[in-house]
Amino acid sequence: MDEKSQIIYMQTRLTRLAAERWKMSIPQVATLFEEKGVYHYIAKMWDLFHVEGDLAVLDDVKQYLDAKGAICG
Repeated sequence: MDEKSQIIYMQTRLTRLAAERWKMSIPQVATLFEEKGVYHYIAKMWDLFHVEGDLAVLDDVKQYLDAKGAICG
């Protein structure tokens, strides 16, 4: 799998994981991630994120969203 596909795969996994953890629907999380630039952030941070587990990456994404004033979970 090429890097772009791996990034998309991670973005998808994190969207589903966030929905489960934060008790939100997948469309709600997808909208939040799109509006706050999370998908871009994941792609930008890929070099670090691809060696971490999904829960660690989701914790980082939560901190990113908190810094942007987003309410989630």
